[in-house]
Amino acid sequence: MSNHNIELISLSYHNYFIQGYMLGTGDKTIVLLHGGGVDSALISWKEVMLLLSDEYRVYTFDLLGYGKSDMPDAILSIPFYIDMLHSIMGQLKVDQCILSGLSLGGGIAIGYALKYPEKIEKLIPVGAWGLYSRMPFHRLCYWYVNSPVNLTAYQWLGKNKKRVRGNIAGNLIGDKSRITDDLVDQVYQLLQSPDSGKAFQSFQRYELGKKKVTTDILDEIHKLTMPVLFINGEKDPGVPVKYVREASKRVSGSKIHIMKGCKHWAQKERPEEYAEVVRGFIK
Repeated sequence: MSNHNIELISLSYHNYFIQGYMLGTGDKTIVLLHGGGVDSALISWKEVMLLLSDEYRVYTFDLLGYGKSDMPDAILSIPFYIDMLHSIMGQLKVDQCILSGLSLGGGIAIGYALKYPEKIEKLIPVGAWGLYSRMPFHRLCYWYVNSPVNLTAYQWLGKNKKRVRGNIAGNLIGDKSRITDDLVDQVYQLLQSPDSGKAFQSFQRYELGKKKVTTDILDEIHKLTMPVLFINGEKDPGVPVKYVREASKRVSGSKIHIMKGCKHWAQKERPEEYAEVVRGFIK
């Protein structure tokens, strides 16, 4: 699948470079936010961009610390990324959009919609961070993210492509036929960066407090006023469906779409299904 129609956009935040991407010329604007770990905008969203750009103007970008964007000398957190997103919206002259985010991007999207509701026409979190106040095995998670083992794990994973493929199959994509050699190569290349994992580690260290998460999105989520569609993989080990159902109960009029058999990278595993559901929700 070619990138040749995707326009590159240079963005910035506090003098840090952000690599942006745009496709389509529709009247409505969709903004897509990728996840944490070793993700990037085009790895998570390229197929979706190509599917939706026939009707909508679609933007995505590499969060600071990811992909081709700069690694900032800053503590990375939900509030940091919300402020960064607000700056980007201004640079792109986007007055209002449909906002969808995966995992870390889902937490940013929900937080942004709570702070700037007038900017969001509709909200679509996918396997979103922040739908529980405490992680499963929270004390163990707190120890892990603050230990040297956290970064070492990325180095170990990047040693060979077999490990990369196994990690994708274990956590991210349920249908192994969707784990292409090209996808494995892309993730493997990201893992070769000396900064691989550092942005997400900074985020985890800030957001995982000793007893609960620092930015408690779940406690505020009932304040969302725009139409909300929660999308989740049926077999997502990182964000189990029960947490999404509980979050949806707190948001008046919200909808849920569970993608059967999918894991955490649901929109990557079945982009056609994601695009069809989103089109229906927008219309």
